[in-house]
Amino acid sequence: MKKRTAFDICHTTALSAHGAALSRLSAVLLAALVAGSLSGCGGGSFSATRKSVAMETTAAAMEMDSYEAAAYDTAAGMPAPGGAPGSSSGFSPEAAPEQGTLTASGTIQPTVTSRKLIRNVDLHVETTEFDTLISSISKTVTDLGGYLESSDISGTSISGSYEYEQRRYASLTARIPSDKLDGFIAQVDTQGNITSRSESTQDVTLQYSDVESRKKSLTIEQERLWALLEKADSVDAVIALESRLSEIRYQLESLESQLRTYDNQVDYSTVRLSVDEVKVFTPTSPDSVFTRMQKGFQKSLANVGEGLLNFSVWFVTILPVLFVLAVIALILLLIAKQILAHSVRKAQKNSEQKAQKASEQDTP
Repeated sequence: MKKRTAFDICHTTALSAHGAALSRLSAVLLAALVAGSLSGCGGGSFSATRKSVAMETTAAAMEMDSYEAAAYDTAAGMPAPGGAPGSSSGFSPEAAPEQGTLTASGTIQPTVTSRKLIRNVDLHVETTEFDTLISSISKTVTDLGGYLESSDISGTSISGSYEYEQRRYASLTARIPSDKLDGFIAQVDTQGNITSRSESTQDVTLQYSDVESRKKSLTIEQERLWALLEKADSVDAVIALESRLSEIRYQLESLESQLRTYDNQVDYSTVRLSVDEVKVFTPTSPDSVFTRMQKGFQKSLANVGEGLLNFSVWFVTILPVLFVLAVIALILLLIAKQILAHSVRKAQKNSEQKAQKASEQDTP
């Protein structure tokens, strides 16, 4: 697990404080705009309203500033205003504070929750029973309350196949409840041969705390602006307030989406599995001499048996071709015999004719 350094915490806190300052500045500018709009309407009847709106907006800005400063100090591991170092509002290695209720003094009374940890695991698994393992993994994931995010299977079966055929391979991505992750890995280990395993853990407690505090401060600002909108008597003030409320709604939706993403990643760990179909498992520990001899002998017998099997398959599959070749050879042989017989007969006939002519010439 990667630990956050003091520099990272201070940097995050500084960014948060900068965001709080921008929020306060926007609220003050909005107050000035509302006050100016109200004063443009004229009349003493709007004087009290103008002062009230300006005071409400300024108070909202100050309260949001106090709230965010206390929230980010607490998340960064510093005591909240008015708290002593080492108090329960500090950031403990065992637990992370979550912003609680806002007190009258503008500080936060934090509540302690568990850390937000995102766990990712990569497994490379070998199996001699490919279909059985894939079905078992799918069933185990469902039984544990998880789900398969993606599945990709390629290749052909190696059972009784030729050496050049591609062995089957599967790439699976499973989402497992974080509290059942170790049990899932143990089950996979009993069903296949895990040749490699890598795991990473990301602590997003501080980031989660930052998003939550920002969401709460925006919620407070939204409530204040709704109250100001009810008191606004000019069109310019209404337009300015509604514009800011629209921005806040967009920001709140974005923050809520971030929180949902964090919750999903924390609650469901990601397991990426690479499954290979093999005939013999890869040793995960050194073998003894006897074991190596035994495996070598078994491998030789398997090679001989596979060779005989492949030859038998080849011979049976080549029989039609051999039959055609045999027919062609037989036809050619018959033709050759006919030609040879004809040549012999012709030669005999020529010999007989020559003998007859010779006998006729010898007779007076």
